[in-house]
Amino acid sequence: MQKSRTFWFTLLWALFILFISVIPGEDLPSLSIWEADKLAHALVYAMLCAGVILTLRIQNTWAKNRLKAIIFALVLCNLYGAGIECIQGLFLPSRTFDIYDLMANGIGTLMGVTGSLFIFKPH
Repeated sequence: MQKSRTFWFTLLWALFILFISVIPGEDLPSLSIWEADKLAHALVYAMLCAGVILTLRIQNTWAKNRLKAIIFALVLCNLYGAGIECIQGLFLPSRTFDIYDLMANGIGTLMGVTGSLFIFKPH
């Protein structure tokens, strides 16, 4: 039961990220603080990466292949973020590809790994 709950939460979180990423730019609230946007990117990708790692950990992949699980989560989450940025740049006229968003996503995935390593210490 725990396995499927964690998987579905992580999948829904990824869909939430996709949803907020394709909202037309004019429908987004305006932020006067540039850094708040990048912080939001980092936090949602930290949660996504931690969710992927937690899902793998619950499926007993963590203990056997911890390094592979971490690399998988890093690659998957970074590719997901890059894919969304490309979709914004290529297909959404009111959104643009932003290298700084991509960097914030990457920092977030590293935060997710770091948090997961801190929480799920090896035995």
